[in-house]
Amino acid sequence: MTQIKTAGLFNTNKIEKKYSPISLEYFLDMELAMGGEGKLIMKDGGKLKTIREIVEYFSHQENLNKVEKQLNPKNWQYYNCMLAEFRHNVADHHALGWENMTKEYYGSLDLMTDPEIEQFLKEVPIEFHNGFVKHSYHRACSMIGRLIKGKSYIPFYMETNQIFKDPTKHDNIHRIKPLTNRVRLLEQLDELGIDKDEYCLTQSSILSLMGLRNNNDLDIIISSKLRKQSLKFPRGVEVFPPNISKFNYFGANGDDDLIENYCIEINGYKFLEPRFYFARKSINETPKDINDWKLIKEFFKKENHKGYPFNFDSYKWGLIPTWDKIQLNNINVKDLDIIIDKYERVLDEGTGPCNLGRVVYHDKVNKKFIKIFHPGYCRLDNLNEALESGVLNGLCPALTNLIYNDNQLIGYICEEGHMLAEHAYEMDKIPNNFMMTVLRNCERRQKIFYDLVPINIIKLNNGQYSLIDLESVYNIDDNLLNNLAKDVATIKPKNLLELIKNI
Repeated sequence: MTQIKTAGLFNTNKIEKKYSPISLEYFLDMELAMGGEGKLIMKDGGKLKTIREIVEYFSHQENLNKVEKQLNPKNWQYYNCMLAEFRHNVADHHALGWENMTKEYYGSLDLMTDPEIEQFLKEVPIEFHNGFVKHSYHRACSMIGRLIKGKSYIPFYMETNQIFKDPTKHDNIHRIKPLTNRVRLLEQLDELGIDKDEYCLTQSSILSLMGLRNNNDLDIIISSKLRKQSLKFPRGVEVFPPNISKFNYFGANGDDDLIENYCIEINGYKFLEPRFYFARKSINETPKDINDWKLIKEFFKKENHKGYPFNFDSYKWGLIPTWDKIQLNNINVKDLDIIIDKYERVLDEGTGPCNLGRVVYHDKVNKKFIKIFHPGYCRLDNLNEALESGVLNGLCPALTNLIYNDNQLIGYICEEGHMLAEHAYEMDKIPNNFMMTVLRNCERRQKIFYDLVPINIIKLNNGQYSLIDLESVYNIDDNLLNNLAKDVATIKPKNLLELIKNI
């Protein structure tokens, strides 16, 4: 609830601090500090402790009506701030005076748009402490106002060490502990005193970190250097055999390469990028799998992946919920180059009319390609199923946005990349490990990416390989060949089904 006037704050301190976004769940679990009459109004006289409780309380009209009757110039500033949400050019309340922070005053100021709020919160980090709101009270109340009106949460940025690592500054209480405390057997592993750079945690430890369920054991990959020490690991700590083939995904080449180049670091511990686990994990084979995927979807639905420490590059998740959704009417293609314009294309090759309509734009400024399908495009259902099934998990790091027309998936946006070859027949240009990853994903999900040729794979600037033409997926079943013929599609390479079967 303040004016945008402090761009560049990140560099104003003599000792530069690092700031990171906090998730909605983190914000809701924070405790709102007690204080004078204005703060007591926000906490129902002290009965409410967390922001979650406060949001729930003010989401009911009868409670708003109850508080309205108690308002006076000595206590209304935070309440009025909450109702006003984020406004432009709010004066300093010390200079203006609490009694002048009226509904009418706030109403005279322009509402900030969501992009403006997002920019402001990035440029002006919040002064929250570990799990506790003592300072930046007005901005906390403004966000509460958004939430009680059903608007989306926009991430606050706060000092990274204060999110989990360090206790609250003013009272030294450690309200929200590091997430690695959730991982079972980690303390026993620490007792060995081994270098954390020489191993990484994998498998279900990521689910524990996400707060979804406890890991039964602790699976780790260790370096060749550590393996030479012949250590005796605690019971429950499972060390994978050296260079096991199940981790030959995404171009990784053995244990040392995995530990050095395919990990995320959280609280000093290395975790194998989640895409390795999610690409191989079954979706519906056991009750545990089904429940895990339910919890995983809920995690992303709440957008917890946008808060620290889960705000790493989205391709490392390799999952559909990490891709932002955008409405078709919010895309301005007027000044973009048209690369392919076949929007009205319909073929009839003896099996009936087949709609192959699509258009591709090039956004040179943002280095993106935008692909929009005709609503009748023959493979739109295929694209939906491909994304939901997990067959593309980790295989399309170029994908940044899914485009919707209301509730219908109608296209997607991908980053620029370098095509692996000029011709479809140059199959030797596809890296072996990437090819193996595609085949394994297809076999596990019983899907086929029918056009697996080098012109449908790009290499990004970060070195990652990505599929494009993501709608090119069909079920491997008795109707496969008929469905391909109906949609004027041909399997490439010709032996692809055999390669999937024998992987």
